[in-house]
Amino acid sequence: MIRLSSVTALLGAAVLGVAALSACGGGGGGAGGTGGGSGNGDDGGGSGAVPGGNCPVSRAAPIAIAVGARSNVPQTQFPPVALQALRTAADNGKQVSLIRIDGRPKVLPLPAFTTNARNKRARSRALDNYIATYVQPALNGNGDGSVHAQAAEADVLTALNLAASSAGRGGDIIMVDSGLQTTAPLDYRQPGQFAAEPDQVVDFLKRQKLLPDLSGRNVLLSGFGYTASPQPPLSQKWRDNIINQWTAIVRAGGGCAEADTKPNTAAELDGMPKVTPVTPPPPVSFAGCGDTALTDADHVGFVKGRDTFTDPGGARATLRRLADVLKNGDQHATLIGSTSSEGGDAINDPLSQKRADRVKSELVSLGISGERITARGVGAHLEGRADDRSEDGDLLPGPAALNRKVVVRLPKCAQ
Repeated sequence: MIRLSSVTALLGAAVLGVAALSACGGGGGGAGGTGGGSGNGDDGGGSGAVPGGNCPVSRAAPIAIAVGARSNVPQTQFPPVALQALRTAADNGKQVSLIRIDGRPKVLPLPAFTTNARNKRARSRALDNYIATYVQPALNGNGDGSVHAQAAEADVLTALNLAASSAGRGGDIIMVDSGLQTTAPLDYRQPGQFAAEPDQVVDFLKRQKLLPDLSGRNVLLSGFGYTASPQPPLSQKWRDNIINQWTAIVRAGGGCAEADTKPNTAAELDGMPKVTPVTPPPPVSFAGCGDTALTDADHVGFVKGRDTFTDPGGARATLRRLADVLKNGDQHATLIGSTSSEGGDAINDPLSQKRADRVKSELVSLGISGERITARGVGAHLEGRADDRSEDGDLLPGPAALNRKVVVRLPKCAQ
């Protein structure tokens, strides 16, 4: 459970309790740093987004706060603006809701705040008492009326849907979680989901009629990409990708999205229902023999529809490691360009050839003779490729990301 003494951490220096409320007044401000709603994350040491920026969530509007107090995520730390948002909504007679994020998300509606207090100080004390009576028990309890997980796994998308319904058009939503869903349709256990392109995630949800209606809602994503044992930690690259995917979902649903990227490295909660750990893509290693796939996970990704590296510096660093291996031998290398099935052969076949050629050109610039390298493109026809279409023919974002690669084929390894 989250102990009463830990509530300070829950609200990031703003406690949902009477004594702390008196000290904090109405709460306040953003978390510092820069936000702008880009969802790009920081370098792991920043102070997060400015929640009062492009998508303020401290308006006199209904508020829904979805909390992932569950396995595999750090003990919950709310952005400081959460307290201000909650108080503002309640003080203006707006609906306040808590949503539990677990394998079966649930809305925990709170009664409306009412008071006969006529002066500002008395009204503030009444708000303190309201929060202590109704909000704090839901944050600290363990039963069905608590935000603490009751069901195994994590369904963040359903929680977002419930938050949207609870807040309504014109309302505000704060999502506090790692963002690592472990249920369909956005199961991060599925290979390739980490690297899935945000627009294709959105397109898939639209085709499945599962995109949340977030029209008129302001949404703050807090803590996304930060994990706790036994979930392996994520690199900054994958934290950024998770934020970008969820930000794209919010915006495609008609909402205004912003990310609070302040790091959360707190310990895990004990005694929560199991959530299956998600394995992030491992770094590429070159053995000097056999097949090795170069993907966006290894910084050898390409701008959509082009043969330009998305991260030229990262791609060169990865390919320099391959070049070093090749310099220690005389083996011939075949580079095989592969694409997802999106677009058709007329587009994918030449695109895959150009991308294989681009990798070859980089290796040549790193000192490997072009005579030792063959580059060819096979489009969406690589042997052993992932099936990136659903039974209904829709493109699956995770498997599609897996198929976008250049395979380095060296002589078979000795048995």
